Amino acid sequence: MPILTEPEQPIEQLRLGNLRRLAQRLSISLGDLQSLAESASTYYKPFSLVPEQPLFSRKPPKKTRPIDRPTGLLVQVQREINSVLLRPILLPEHINGAVPKRTILKNAEMHRGASVLVTLDITQCFPSITPTQVYGVWARTLGCSPEVSSLLTVLTTFKRRLPQGAPTSPALANLFIWSIDEPIRNLCRELGLAYSTWLDDLAFSGDRAREIIQPALQCLAAQSLRVSHRKTRVMGRNCTKKLTGTRLGLFETRLTKEYLSNVRAAIWTLSQGKVPPAMLERNAGQLAARLRYVARMSDADSRPLVKHLKKHIADFPPCIHSQFDVLIESL
Repeated sequence: MPILTEPEQPIEQLRLGNLRRLAQRLSISLGDLQSLAESASTYYKPFSLVPEQPLFSRKPPKKTRPIDRPTGLLVQVQREINSVLLRPILLPEHINGAVPKRTILKNAEMHRGASVLVTLDITQCFPSITPTQVYGVWARTLGCSPEVSSLLTVLTTFKRRLPQGAPTSPALANLFIWSIDEPIRNLCRELGLAYSTWLDDLAFSGDRAREIIQPALQCLAAQSLRVSHRKTRVMGRNCTKKLTGTRLGLFETRLTKEYLSNVRAAIWTLSQGKVPPAMLERNAGQLAARLRYVARMSDADSRPLVKHLKKHIADFPPCIHSQFDVLIESL
């Protein structure tokens, strides 16, 4: 179980000092970049996302989620900002969500074998992060000049918030949380705790993990970030420890029983002809994706599901046989 012991090295700063250099880095003319910033808000096309509910899921339908959806030249420039400026930044090892080559499995492994696991969920994380706070990321955390920080803030915020659906928002959220959680990291070192983040999900583990809850809430509240008390979990020695969709065993990390049960149910549903013809392709694609995900996460979970699939695949509708034949060969 990795524990924070030594103070982390500061994040390497971008140190962009003028707008002309910024425009060069983003492969756009300075005039076009400034013009885009002046009209940035007009490029958003907000909508309410109604999540597709898999037929085999036993959970109630998820609530609709507002998505800000940047479009056109703005989203192209945001992708460039993310690719050229944000993605290359080497983040500390405890930051896992939306970081290349860092996975849910890595996040879980940081806490495997712990006696106590505490998880906190920041409510409405992106909408709670303000332009002033984003400016602070560009200016103080990344060392950009005031004019560069101001323009980048305009390009990466919308209606006084970090926009949902913007390519730049996950990285900026990671950097903002890192910029304010030093008191939490320092206390984790004192208490001998492992600490990791998956965007708005914070996890702490170790014998004294309960002691971090109130200080962490106070640290986040000081920056107007609220934690969902309904989603706060304290998992002690005799509890099944769950983190970002996984179960933390003593010797290995597995997927939750609920997730595996839903995949088994999906196989059974397809074999019994209970999926409407119009939904076959979508449900088959979802099932195949979940089986590949299980295989990546845990051989112990994958083997019985593949066996279950082989037992029932002959009863699948012929039109979807091919993608599962290929899947079985790959697994």
